[in-house]
Parts: sequence; structure tokens; C-alpha cells
Amino acid sequence: MKYIIKTLPKPQSRPRFSRHGTSVRTYEKSDMKAYKRNVQLQLMISKPKLIDKGPIYVNIVFYVYPPKTVVSSKTKRSKVEQELVYCDKKPDLDNYFKAITDAAEGILYKNDGQIAAISTQKLYSFKPRVELEIDFLNERGELT
Repeated sequence: MKYIIKTLPKPQSRPRFSRHGTSVRTYEKSDMKAYKRNVQLQLMISKPKLIDKGPIYVNIVFYVYPPKTVVSSKTKRSKVEQELVYCDKKPDLDNYFKAITDAAEGILYKNDGQIAAISTQKLYSFKPRVELEIDFLNERGELT
């Protein structure tokens, strides 16, 4: 199953803490909540079938808008247009991955603990988006 999420990829933010008397409350920033809600809505529009059990393989490609330095020449610009240039700058790939897999939990799969194998990439593109692909894994770890 393949899904295209038409949004600028956003990395998972650090949790925030606030003190209320003797207790500490953990919360997420409002822009991160809005991003995850946008991802969830786009996924729900495709009416996916929930994978409620078993191991899954997740392949995610993050297409990030390039900075001016990356497209400073015609050659570089052409490679970005073809989506052939890997992004080697911050934010970290694992933070992008965490934001998407947290948002997809309960929509595409029951629990993100089901993710047993992954493949992720971060590329520059003039069309920022996230492409997400999910497949079942059999007992031998092969795609089904």
C-alpha cells in the first residue's frame, strides 16, 4: 500500500514539560500537533485498511525543499528537479520518521511496535512531500 502525503516534511519535536504544583505535565507543541493531524487527515481520506496484527515493513521517502546553495548551478538544479540529490543536512532522518509513524499509528497499523523493517531516504525536491509504503512481512521476514 502506497500513500503520498502532500506536505512539507516536519521532524518530531522534543517533548515539552510544565510544572503544576508537585506534578510535571508532558505535552507536544501546537505546530507539531497540527502537522500530525494534517498527516492523519490525508491518510484517512484514502480509507486504508488497518493492519491490526503482524510485522510490517515501512518504506518512507521524505522530499525536502532545497536551500539556495544546493541549486546554485544548472547542473545541481537539474539533479534536484530529477530528485536525485540526497539531503545531508539537519533535521535528522530519524526525527522525520518518528513524526510520520506516530501520526499513522491507529490509521495504517494498530501500533508502531509492529514495524519490524524499515527503509528511509531524505531527498531534495521542488515538490516537498512524504511517500509512505507499507507491506506485510511473513515469518521469514519477506514481503508478502
